[in-house]
Formats: sequence, C-alpha cells, structure tokens
Amino acid sequence: MSNNRNGHRDTSLEALIDLYLVRCQVEGKSPNTVTAYAETLKLFQRIAAEEGFPQNAQAITPGHIYAYLGRIADGGVSLETRHRRHREVRFLFSWLERMDYIKENPFARIKNVRLPQKIVEPFSPEEVARILAVCDPATELGARDRAIILLFLDSGLRLNELVQLDLADVDFESQRIRVRCGKGNKQRMVAFGGQAGDALLHYVQGFRAADEGQLFRAARAGQPLSRNLVRVRMQQLGRLAGVPKTHAHRFRHTFATWAIENGARELDVQYLLGHSTPPMVRRYSATYNAEKAARTHVNWSPGDLLARSIEAQGVSDGQRPSPQTVRPMLAAGSNLALWRSTACQEQDGGAWPGPRAAPS
Repeated sequence: MSNNRNGHRDTSLEALIDLYLVRCQVEGKSPNTVTAYAETLKLFQRIAAEEGFPQNAQAITPGHIYAYLGRIADGGVSLETRHRRHREVRFLFSWLERMDYIKENPFARIKNVRLPQKIVEPFSPEEVARILAVCDPATELGARDRAIILLFLDSGLRLNELVQLDLADVDFESQRIRVRCGKGNKQRMVAFGGQAGDALLHYVQGFRAADEGQLFRAARAGQPLSRNLVRVRMQQLGRLAGVPKTHAHRFRHTFATWAIENGARELDVQYLLGHSTPPMVRRYSATYNAEKAARTHVNWSPGDLLARSIEAQGVSDGQRPSPQTVRPMLAAGSNLALWRSTACQEQDGGAWPGPRAAPS
C-alpha cells in the first residue's frame, strides 16, 4: 500500500505509477517489459499534466482516457503503438481497481483499437539459401551468422531468447537447447537438427576461445551480442543476398509454417515456440493455411464449374443458359482440376458467346 506521512493511502498518479512499476519488478516481469511499461506510463503522466487531468487516480474518468488516447492517435504513431499505449495504461488501472485504490476502472467500457491481422510471408527455400550463401564459414563473422540463421530457422527462437543463450545451455549430444529466458520467464527445451548443430559446433570450436558465457558474441573483441546488433546484421545479410524483409521474427514465422507444412503437430509447434495457447500458433501458420486453401480452389472454382456445366449440357453458341440448366452441375461439385476455363464474358449487345474450349 502507498501511504503518505499521515498514514493515509496516497492515490496520486505519480505515486501509484511508481508503486505499480515496483510491483511489476517484484512479481518477476522481465526487465524489457518493465522498461516498456515505464515508458508508456511516464508518457501518460506527462499527457495528464499537459491536459490538466486530476492528479488523484480516483478522479480519472473515461473522458480523460479518451483525451489521452486522442493525443496518442494524433501523434502519427502506428496502430500497433496505439494498441500498446492503450493496453499498458489499462493494465495499470486494472491493477488499481483490483487493489482498491480506485472504485471504478475508467477503461472498463473503452475498446482498444483493432489491429490488422497481418500475414508475414515466410522465407522461401531459395531465399534462405541465398542468405546462407553470403555467410562465409571460414570467417568468424560468417560462421557466427550461419549458425544464428540455421538456429533461428530450426528452433523458432525469439531474438531476445537467442541473444541470452549461454554455451552451457546447448547440449550437442541430444541436440537440445535450454531456453532460460523465454517470454514471461518461462523456461522450455527446443530442438535443433544436424545442419544447425554442425554450424554451431563449427562456430564454437573454431572461433570461441572461452568455454563458457554467452553463446554468440560480437565479432569485435568478443563482446556480448545484443539484440540490436543481430537486427542490423540480419538487414545487412538480406541486402547482400537480395532478400528484402530479412529479420529474426520472419525466421520464426518460417519455422512454424514449414513445420506445419511438413506434418508437425500444432501442439508440438506451440510448445517449441513457447506459446501458451493454440491461437498464437495459428497466426504463425496462417500463410500456409491460406496457400493450402488457395491450392484447393482449382477443385471447386464456381466460375470453372459454371463453364463445365454449360459444356456438359451442350449449350449451343449464342444461347443464354438458364439457372435451371447450370444449377444441378454446380450443386454436384464437379472436379475441374484438369483444366481452368477462361471466363465467359458478356459481349456488346448482351449475346451469350458460349463456353470457350478447354485448353488441350
């Protein structure tokens, strides 16, 4: 409880935000999460001061929240940023309500901005081959980059998880890696295959002098490898290989898509990715599912079925087919995988040209 000098509960925004951030640390939120929360909440505090919000958290109303969200929207930031700014301040007020610092949550009836469901295209095998081709395994930088790429591709690791790996986390014999710093501080085991194992062993035996410490290191002076260095290096490799949008998270999408495409169970992929719910895995595999659905379209294309039904009923050139003529064939679900009809188009004057011949 936050108390002032007279023993009463301090419900000022400044004091409660500081207390909430302490709570996040005590309850084991990751340093990155606490830093992100602090940034958003300090921004909320600054906007509250500029807009003349009451400093007592109990007096904050939905109107104040809309004013804050309006300022965020006017700032020209992305929908993703707006969504995060909303979510992280809502977390604060939900906690305040739960701890009885406020009687009613001003966010209770305010909906967050909708995020578009973006499908991240996985790498093609040819793109991955081109990226690997620009990594020279005879050099420390090339050996490290090749090992990182194959490990991303083979394990689905997050960028933050990869840079926090120690050499002791890798079991080369069982081809397993212990992820100690997963999202939400959840540990898990992930697997890697022979190609990734060979690349890792080549890098470790050939270029890492120490037998402990961080698995991957910056090429200069053996300094620890940071997330930002990996981001920059992935972009550089993508430019060298002529592969746009080369980044760590795209390898994670590729891992999930390729795994499911090659028969991996959704539950296994869910565990290896470190997700707690199946819907998250379905987001990563959305590209494969969309492509799979598109490939089946040739079997039931309504336009092709229409053309085939007209052909099967023997409709002569210039005769307009009736719904009674084509409906039975459409309902039958004829398989048209062997040919694709060009569309029958209305010509000038409205004459029906009849179906065009199927390609031989």
